Amino acid sequence: MRAGNKTMQSMQPMFRWGIRGLLLGSLGLALGCGDSGPPEYHVSGTVTHGGDPIPAGSVSLIPDTRQGNSGPAVSIEIRNGQFDSRWQGAGHQGGPFLVRITGLDGQRDDEFFPKGVALFPDYELELELPAADSTQAIEVPGDWVMPPQAPVTDFGP
Repeated sequence: MRAGNKTMQSMQPMFRWGIRGLLLGSLGLALGCGDSGPPEYHVSGTVTHGGDPIPAGSVSLIPDTRQGNSGPAVSIEIRNGQFDSRWQGAGHQGGPFLVRITGLDGQRDDEFFPKGVALFPDYELELELPAADSTQAIEVPGDWVMPPQAPVTDFGP
């Protein structure tokens, strides 16, 4: 028994340091997570093409550095004509943005086109987002369509 007690006594300082380390580590994490940078705001809304909801795709918000916006870029998924930055756990800092809309038909489900094929070439516009949560209605003009395919000619032997 005596040997067992000696082992337990020699472990007590390690146990105390383990508890102290755990407490100090927790305190450090709590203090380190307090200020994670500038505030981020959410944006949500609708996106249509010629008045019809875009089935799938993305709304990309690219800070307009020409006008002094140096915040992070954000890409938000389009689902049945709706988008919401909360879906990606992302936000923006407000200010001028270049917005790129990628519209897909949502009808394919294979490895090459899991969200469908393009409805139109990427559409871009400029948008001023407030330094607050906001809802936006984005309209891609109906005449913004894919260019006609060039005829394929056979250049074989």
